[in-house]
This record gives sequence, C-alpha cells and structure tokens, in this order.
Amino acid sequence: MAPYVMSHFLPRKNSDRPRVVPEGSTNLAFMGQFTESGECVMLVESSIRSAMMAVSTLLQTNKKVPPVYAGINNPLILLRAFAALMK
Repeated sequence: MAPYVMSHFLPRKNSDRPRVVPEGSTNLAFMGQFTESGECVMLVESSIRSAMMAVSTLLQTNKKVPPVYAGINNPLILLRAFAALMK
C-alpha cells in the first residue's frame, strides 16, 4: 500500500539526494522530504524546513531556519504528556 515508506530508513550517502538549493543556483530549489538539508528529519517538518531554507537562500535574507523542535527533551512537556495520559 505504501511502497516508498521504507525509503526514509534505507542507508544513503549525501550524494543520493539533491541539495535544497543546488550549487550555483540562483532561481531553482528543491523542497520536500527527499532533499539533503543536512538534518535527519523525516516528518512533514522537513518539507517545511526545506521550503524555509530555499526561500531564505534564494532571496538572500540571511534569516536562519529555526532548529528542529525537540520537545521530548523538555521535562515540562513530558510532565504535560503524562498528565494528559492519566486523564
């Protein structure tokens, strides 16, 4: 039913996927989960992050893309999740 679902977990090299903005490109960018953004993110967030990277690079805004949200490491988030499970 989902033949490409395993492609996120297969071993790969940096050269297997295109960079978000190819070297020397001034008006072309690739977006989505199958671009090389330098991070290991395989959720919808990676599609959004690649779009943010493309826009900031091509428009030369020098705006940094925010880091990947890591709420699982926040004790307050874990406490809220535990409280929600106990309801």
